[in-house]
Amino acid sequence: MQYIFRSQIKEDKSEEFRAWVLENHDLIAEHAPEGWTYLGTWFTVLRFGRYDAESRWELADYGALGAGFGDETMQRLLLGWWAFLDMNVAEAYLMKNAREVDILE
Repeated sequence: MQYIFRSQIKEDKSEEFRAWVLENHDLIAEHAPEGWTYLGTWFTVLRFGRYDAESRWELADYGALGAGFGDETMQRLLLGWWAFLDMNVAEAYLMKNAREVDILE
């Protein structure tokens, strides 16, 4: 199951945000909350799409959603991360692979 967070990047912060993501990738992965695996951050190409960037996480199970925000290092990273984003223009998704999802009608 994946948690996907899509957002706009604050004006004139895309290059700085990209550098920050690349610099902190390993720390984010190492300090992710229990049950969360950081898959990376993707950027929209040639303005295709509604959002500038998205970050993807693999979740071990639904219980991982209650794991909080990780340790002190992860909390510091999240504050730095969110400082680049326009949180008024963002969406989060919880997705399952077609083989794993139960369809309820």
